[in-house]
Amino acid sequence: MKRLLTAVLATATLALAACGSGGSAAGDGPVDLSTVTLKVGDQAGIQQALVEASGALQGAPYKVEWAQFPAAAPVLEALRGKAVDIGVAGDAPTLTALSSTDDIKIVAATRVPQQYGLSVIVPKDSPIQSVADLKGKTVSPTTQGSVGHYLLLQALKEAGLTDSDVTISFLQPVDAAAAMSSGAIDAWSTWDPYTAVAEQEQGARVLRGPDGLAPGLTFLDANTDAIEDAGKKQAMQDFISRYGQAVQWAADHPAENAAIYTKLTQRPAAVADLMSQRANRSLVPLDQALVGEIQTVADNYEAFGVLRKKVEVSEAVQDLSAVGATS
Repeated sequence: MKRLLTAVLATATLALAACGSGGSAAGDGPVDLSTVTLKVGDQAGIQQALVEASGALQGAPYKVEWAQFPAAAPVLEALRGKAVDIGVAGDAPTLTALSSTDDIKIVAATRVPQQYGLSVIVPKDSPIQSVADLKGKTVSPTTQGSVGHYLLLQALKEAGLTDSDVTISFLQPVDAAAAMSSGAIDAWSTWDPYTAVAEQEQGARVLRGPDGLAPGLTFLDANTDAIEDAGKKQAMQDFISRYGQAVQWAADHPAENAAIYTKLTQRPAAVADLMSQRANRSLVPLDQALVGEIQTVADNYEAFGVLRKKVEVSEAVQDLSAVGATS
């Protein structure tokens, strides 16, 4: 597991910032998309593998360059720093980023019913049997502002606890995995591929899943400079459409999708199968109802004291998908 996570971390890079945009001045007129390079931020190579395996980018008139990161926080930092144009991140980390910058917009949304294995997990032989048992224990919610952090805070609230009742240790995935294995932390709130690997290879047990606590939303976020560039904007609109085709392909081809994960992680088929089952999702409209749902998450996160300032979600949405429009 350490080798997998270390390899994931090693692929993270901001070097794409030096690449030329290949776009044109702001506007929505005709653009020669063959001159456009779209830089896409991904986590652990999962979206890249899915899109490439589905063939969704075949015939795309622009070039796509992928940058890999271990979690959403560095993806969002890359977006903020203009190192990537568009990237995949969960609702909680996106809102955390939006509380400190105006340079990122939500441009498309997907819903993941099983939420990538988002769970609070404990070692297989842990005496902890409920979230209430975490009182006085040390827990890593992975990175600050992550979906793991949001799930932990929600689970503690549900159990009548607060973050002051536990010792929170923010750790990058590779460090959190090692810490739980060694007993340095008692529980870990995280997501796939880390949950799947811990479950299948270490026998980790799910203490609390996301049902009723987290909405299962994942976003395609973009930096504002890319949106204002006519070429990048048109490329992103096309990319989002193709991404929607890719996630539908995954739902329709579960066996092939599982094979992608097997190849990606170099892990047993059981790990890949579990990840594949929990990764199925679909593009959903960025309509008023969804914006309201995201606002609830933002308000909860603000109440938990995580967000630096209140986030007005309606002001942070610029729909580039063909599923629905709010702006």
